[in-house]
Amino acid sequence: MSHLAVADEIAELLASDLGETALQLAELECRPRLHDASYPAGERLRLARALAASLRAANQHRAALRATADFVSAARGQLAAADVEAAARDMADIRWALGEADLCLAQLRQIPRAHRAARDWARMARCAAALGQRADAAAFGAMARPGGAAAAHEGVAALARAAELMRRLDYAAAGAELRRAGRRHPSARATALLAACRFNEGADGQARALFERAAAGGAAFDEAGAHAALLARTGDRLGVHALARRLLAADAARAEGWAAMARFLAMAGRAQDALAVAWKAQALAPRLADGFLAEGAAQLAAGNAPDAAAALRRAHALAPSAFACAELVRALVRAEQLHDAFVHARDMAERMPRHPAALALVGAVLAHSPESADKAEALLAAALRADRRHAPAVDALAALYVARGRVSDARALLESHLPEIPTDDMHTRYADVLTLANDLPAAAVSYAAALDLNPDNQRARAGYDRVGRLMQPNPDNDNDNDSDSDSDNDNDNDNDNDDGNGDGDGDGDDDEEQLLPMESDFSDAL
Repeated sequence: MSHLAVADEIAELLASDLGETALQLAELECRPRLHDASYPAGERLRLARALAASLRAANQHRAALRATADFVSAARGQLAAADVEAAARDMADIRWALGEADLCLAQLRQIPRAHRAARDWARMARCAAALGQRADAAAFGAMARPGGAAAAHEGVAALARAAELMRRLDYAAAGAELRRAGRRHPSARATALLAACRFNEGADGQARALFERAAAGGAAFDEAGAHAALLARTGDRLGVHALARRLLAADAARAEGWAAMARFLAMAGRAQDALAVAWKAQALAPRLADGFLAEGAAQLAAGNAPDAAAALRRAHALAPSAFACAELVRALVRAEQLHDAFVHARDMAERMPRHPAALALVGAVLAHSPESADKAEALLAAALRADRRHAPAVDALAALYVARGRVSDARALLESHLPEIPTDDMHTRYADVLTLANDLPAAAVSYAAALDLNPDNQRARAGYDRVGRLMQPNPDNDNDNDSDSDSDNDNDNDNDNDDGNGDGDGDGDDDEEQLLPMESDFSDAL
């Protein structure tokens, strides 16, 4: 009996409610021929589908799924695209029958959009609804209706245009495209892309709300690297950990969750563990920028600036973004590769003209050269005129003032902006300047405020301890003139006092030089 005749006979038996007989015939005739390469792959697929249908009729859904998946995996390179899509539909049907809505949806997503039939979109809508993904369920349902495919194609094209604009760092145009697409064809993917736009523009509050909305709509993996970077930038270490746990629980075989976990470990001071996890993310998805961004953060935490620059250069090449460029410039500055840092900062400024992030980035690089300090100051001031809440510009300008000996100007600048940017990093920077100004009580208060916001801020912890030691009285200067009438005691006391005062002055000056923050402490901002 030929392959086609066997498949047709099984179909007739199933239609006649003779499922047991159909299964016996399938086991006898289909299974032995599935891997016989002397027969065309398309004909063997028909046998595999007939076997699966007979197994499903006998309520052996797992066996049916395994038979189909095993055959398609072995013969994928020999099957036509239409055959692979037909097998995907069969496996999606089985997943739905098993109550696995998430895997059913994933199976149907493997079918190219242009090839999905109305029944595919309808099934996807039911899956999304079962998963609580309301926005996607509405979008898929619209596709299932007459004329829906054309509308969906328009929505996909809009997302592609927005993604290309984002690669050019044209976030204003990309955001406008995404907002239009969201009104016409709402989807969690569009929301995630818009969140990434706002993140790269520095609007962290809006970006965070959009990322949360996208995750609730089922797009937690979309732009997950930007989401983790946003949480890290705002100092939300627990938020980074929660995001990583959610992503890994959803699919531990994907790289996004491991990249987020690497960021968390770097923030927790476990740089070597962070590197190992970041490399795991890179192995899972070598073309995904998330793993390389996470490695850059971990290498910086470990003090390996050249290696951080190499990882961030790779990330920026895979997925150009303002954030990746800024992180790359920061790593290059730490590695003292100032020429390369300036080239990348200037490129970002050309792509994002007059944007405060770009102005601040170029200014921070120029601040390292005494010859260009005036120009750096002008650029940083311009960045703050464009956005008073741009923390990197405040940081860099304060550091520049300190480097030029203008501690009072640095203090006034930070006092002006601290109410608008009350982060632990800003409190720490302000406390450093107060320490240089010898206002130790106020510095202690500001360091304490930073630690209240982030107990893991090691720079604030060290500064608080340093100021505490500086404010302690020097015991060498207490009771230094306990003299008696006895001449021997007078001589002894004189000698002791001379030694004590000399040692006290010398040691006190040395201690103060060691305890006060140095200009190099401000290198992060520059």
